[in-house]
Amino acid sequence: MEFDATFLIALLSFIVFIFIMNKIFYAPVLKIMQERQSFVEQNYDSAKTTKNEIKNKSEYINSELEKSRNEARNIIAENSQNLKIQKLKKISEYKENLYNSIAEQKDTLRDSAISAKEILKDNVVDLAKEISQKILGSSVTTETIDKSQIKEQG
Repeated sequence: MEFDATFLIALLSFIVFIFIMNKIFYAPVLKIMQERQSFVEQNYDSAKTTKNEIKNKSEYINSELEKSRNEARNIIAENSQNLKIQKLKKISEYKENLYNSIAEQKDTLRDSAISAKEILKDNVVDLAKEISQKILGSSVTTETIDKSQIKEQG
């Protein structure tokens, strides 16, 4: 193998070709590949950060939601208990009013019965006078019939 000027020109052409290709093609392609790699890494980091933020916010929202649910349950239980107490008070008041009303009505009926008995005693004396006058033919005086002698029945 001989090394002559053609070989040197071909070698020099090849080196110039590589240098030119490096400046025109390889350098921009490498630059684009590095930019792309950097872009992918940034987006990956950004996505990872966003995912962590979403996870943290989701956990916070879930914990707040659970707190709200527990507070709502407590409020409902408390209001339910208060309503039960109010219901029992109202029922107790109603029963007491009912018992008082019944007692008043019993007293009224008892008083009415006593006054009715007194009226009937007076009527019995008058009826006894009329009957004795018709049967005996003479009138009976009130001294003969004493109201206290009339026996109470009932």
